[in-house]
Amino acid sequence: MCQPPDEDERAAAHARLFCPTLVRAVLRWLRRLGVPLYHRGDVAGQVWLDAWESWPRFDPKRGRPERWLNAITVHVASHYHERAQHRREELVDLIEVLDPAPDAAAVMECDNIRTSTIDAVNELDPELRFVLVAHDINGVSMTKIAEAAGLPLSTLYKRRTKAIDALRETIRLREAQEISTYGVTL
Repeated sequence: MCQPPDEDERAAAHARLFCPTLVRAVLRWLRRLGVPLYHRGDVAGQVWLDAWESWPRFDPKRGRPERWLNAITVHVASHYHERAQHRREELVDLIEVLDPAPDAAAVMECDNIRTSTIDAVNELDPELRFVLVAHDINGVSMTKIAEAAGLPLSTLYKRRTKAIDALRETIRLREAQEISTYGVTL
């Protein structure tokens, strides 16, 4: 008569089975079995779910738990591939794509924003404007600007911060003025 497996053996098998090393091993096995990376996590989840559901039927006397888990992984991966062969993508009719080129109103708005930003930059203090234009618009590194101007690097960073704050304030005031002017004309 077949006797039930020893509970100590099952506990030891459980400890060996549900450890981080075997989690990585399952992912490795799935890679070797040809499961694509973007589906590997889901298929591995199915492996662990099947292992958990069939755990009551596991008998440590029949083999190592790693081999048992590997058999489950092979089984789940084969079913994944079997289902992949029967998948069908439903293609829809071609969708009319909007013209990616901006319309006249968008071009005018973009030009208006650009012009107003250039005007706001030109209103800045010359010391602040120099750093902002050289670094943020022309792409010159701050160290090169510091060498050319003969100023410490920390001073230039402070001026750039002040320039950005002043530019934001100038643009905010212009927008507030446009809103109040627009509100009056209505």
